[in-house]
Amino acid sequence: MKKKILLLEDDKNQAKNLEKIIHNYSQKIEIMYAATAAQAMDFLSGNVLFDAFFLDISLDSQKRNRDGLQLAEQLQAMPRYQRTPILFITAFPQYVYSALNHLHCFAYLLKPYSEKEVQQQLASLFESKRTLLLKTSENIHIRLSLDTLQYIQAHGRYMTFVTTSSKYHSRQYTLKELTQLLPGEFLHCHKSYIINQTFVDNFDFVNHFAHMLVNGEVIPLSRNFHP
Repeated sequence: MKKKILLLEDDKNQAKNLEKIIHNYSQKIEIMYAATAAQAMDFLSGNVLFDAFFLDISLDSQKRNRDGLQLAEQLQAMPRYQRTPILFITAFPQYVYSALNHLHCFAYLLKPYSEKEVQQQLASLFESKRTLLLKTSENIHIRLSLDTLQYIQAHGRYMTFVTTSSKYHSRQYTLKELTQLLPGEFLHCHKSYIINQTFVDNFDFVNHFAHMLVNGEVIPLSRNFHP
């Protein structure tokens, strides 16, 4: 099945160039092109479900409007697109702060961009299968690599995601939801913990602990838990 991208770009030459770059990367990506935010909303009111959005922030050369930012706000208010990656395109670096810090976009491209830059972003979007899209308690969207995720701890409704280098806090998921989402090496070992057994040094079933390889942390195990 083809991936579908909605491209908002008022410059036809820019749109054609970007479409060519994307198709050089993969013919399995379908691009729907809108020159205005109103045209984009027409696409969104249809039956097509988009996998990503490429939005030009300002749709005129005099930077009088910020239609791309406004459309992103509308997208994030739609339940089916709240977690869909948005990549902003702009020739105006002053808009990048809003894109990253207020709308928490997936990434951005500064014009003039290179084919390599676009294809790197496409690889991040569509080839990173072992990731979890996470909205942190600071309202920042990140792609969390499952290959570095050691364990998850529940504190009431909040979850702490502990990687080999960082900690992230989120209310986006429950442990039950994560158990269904995560691959088989992630074990629901305790009412408050999910561990990645790749990072387990050993299980102590006498004292009901898992000893982790990184930093020697000790994670509690339920009495009836067996991997």
